[in-house]
Amino acid sequence: MSALTNQEVGAYCKRHFVSAFQKVATFQINGQQKQGGNVASYFCTSDGQVLHAVAGPVDAQTFLREARWANDTYQLALLENQKTLAQLRAFFRKAHLDRLQEEQRTRIAVDRLPDPNTVNTRALGQLLDHNQNAGLSNQGKVHLLLAVAPLPRLDQVYQVVFENILNEKITTRPVAGG
Repeated sequence: MSALTNQEVGAYCKRHFVSAFQKVATFQINGQQKQGGNVASYFCTSDGQVLHAVAGPVDAQTFLREARWANDTYQLALLENQKTLAQLRAFFRKAHLDRLQEEQRTRIAVDRLPDPNTVNTRALGQLLDHNQNAGLSNQGKVHLLLAVAPLPRLDQVYQVVFENILNEKITTRPVAGG
């Protein structure tokens, strides 16, 4: 699953995104082999609001599809003059709900969702814990999370993605050599 080493993925991301990383969990290096850990990729606005995410390692084709979806959806929102935060949130909420229905066969009525301004990290974690057995893939859980809380700040969701979708613990411990 080396999506990030794929030349096409690299070229697309270089053209459309600024890349950064943050280690939030620990793993061990045993010889040349990494053991443990996980990965989550986020597609954000320039001020750190999450448009979309990929939870877990995926192949290059999947990563590129998700990167293109995030970029194309954002460009479409701007083209349709969705410029305020409220307009962008409504646009992305619908986009994530549409993908949740199309890909996971899960339908949620917009009027049953909370106001995005009232959702906090704890509530999002509880939502995902409550829906663990709903048969959603990791990507389905991302769409559920970002439909409930569209365009959250990265600092509001990275822990939820890592702990409640990827089932990993956040830690500040350094990488352990073996």
